[in-house]
This record gives sequence, C-alpha cells and structure tokens, in this order.
Amino acid sequence: MRPCRGIIRMLSPSSLRIESEIGYLSVLSNTSCLQPFSLIINETKPFHESELEEGQLVHIEDERITFEESDFVIDLSQSTDIELSIDVMKTLFLPMDLNLRIRHLIRVVESGSGTNPLAALVTGERLDSTAETVSQLLPRLHRAVYDQDVEECCAAGAALTGYGNGITPDSDDLLEGYFAGYAALSMALGRSRERVRGLTREIATAAATHTTDVSGALLLQAGEGLVSEDTFRLLQSIFSDAPYRTVTADASRVARSIGPSGINLLSGIVLAIRNQYVPAMTL
Repeated sequence: MRPCRGIIRMLSPSSLRIESEIGYLSVLSNTSCLQPFSLIINETKPFHESELEEGQLVHIEDERITFEESDFVIDLSQSTDIELSIDVMKTLFLPMDLNLRIRHLIRVVESGSGTNPLAALVTGERLDSTAETVSQLLPRLHRAVYDQDVEECCAAGAALTGYGNGITPDSDDLLEGYFAGYAALSMALGRSRERVRGLTREIATAAATHTTDVSGALLLQAGEGLVSEDTFRLLQSIFSDAPYRTVTADASRVARSIGPSGINLLSGIVLAIRNQYVPAMTL
C-alpha cells in the first residue's frame, strides 16, 4: 500500500476508524471480527483509554501506522493477509436443501428480532413504521435486480438507504446483506462474476450518497463483494453440504459480531436469496 495520511474519525473501546486517502480503515481489538479494510491487533487496553483521540492525524507508510503526538505504533510487517472477497469462493454450489438452510438463518434472526425492527421483514412479525416503509420499497429492488435493470436498481438502492438509527442506519445494513446474499447465490449458480459485481457496484455507488459517510463507505465495500470474516464463513456454509448446526453457528456468530447490524445483515441475505432464486420463494 502506498504511503498515505489519515485522521481518526471514530473511537470506541474495541475499534477506531480512520478516514484516509484510500478510504475508511478500521483498527480492531482481538475481540472483534475481521472486516474489509481493517486489521486486528493484540491490544488489551481499550482504545478510548489510550492516548489516541478523534481528530488525531495518522500516517501509514513502511508497513507502520503512526499517530501524531503519540508513541502508539502499529507494526504491519508480520501481519497475515486474509482475503474477504466473495469472488474467491470457488467451491460454492446450490444445495438441494437450500430452503432448509435459509430456515436456520431465519431462526437466528427470530432469536434476535427484539433488537431490530427490520427482522420482521423476514420473520413475519408486526412491522413498525420503519420496517413498513422499507417493506414498501423492497419489491422495486427485487424486480430491478431480477431483471438486471441497472438504472432501476440504482434508483431502488438509493431509495432504500438511510432508514433507522445509528451511524449505519438499519436499511443500509440490510442492503449490505442483500449484496452478499445475491453475490453468493450468483456464484453458486455459475453466473458471470463481472456482471454481478458490476451491478452491485453501481447500486452501492448510488446508495452511498444518500447516507452517512461511514455507512456509505461500508456500502461501497459491500458493493465490491467484500464481507466480514464471519459473513464469509456463513456464505460458504449456506452454499455447501455443511451440517445445519454449522449454518446456525455461523449465522449466530454474524448476529453477535457486529451488534444490531448483524440481524439486519442476516435479514438482507435471506431476502436476497428468497427473491433472486425462484424456487426459494416457497419459504
């Protein structure tokens, strides 16, 4: 990676997010799940208790990350690279029991539905106002993606973003899951990787301008087929002959690893598979 500068934009006990010339980068504690454009370090002290603070300048060069006016240094020279792109999943296939595998995902969503209203889009529970709005917008996205209508896909994706609370609104998390589910399903069906990636990239680009900077950056990563390490494992277990208990365990890990966003992401995966693979519509 070429030398670049950045600035700390967000600081929490287990993570810090750096806005840099090459996009948003995350530094995570070893209790976290690896994310795209992130690194995990063996830091025992919570980041917000260190001498680091929001607004601090960051330098990335010579396999080191340094922070101005701080002795805190991250050495990348011995780091292990882990590929988190759906494009490298060469062994995915469409299992005959796909419907049953998706049912196991839905059960995990049901178990965490109390933490997120958009879970009702999958579980059939009562919709609140946010979920009701999103449910009215989703059919447009389903049709556009199925028809491969790029212009309509972009309009539908942009309309869906920004609903819900937090720095990454609920509907944005759901859209990230939708990208992941659609891409993995497409790989299992043998569809063109270039065409699938081109479509999700266009939707993400349109959607990213309608939400927060951080959420927009995550949508752009998702549009490129990048997922968290836990989501990577889950997609592999869905589109394989892995035991159901593995599917459930992997889905539960996703639900836990990124807080409330995990339930949204799982819901997006379910909705994509349900609506982009016709036999799955019997779910």
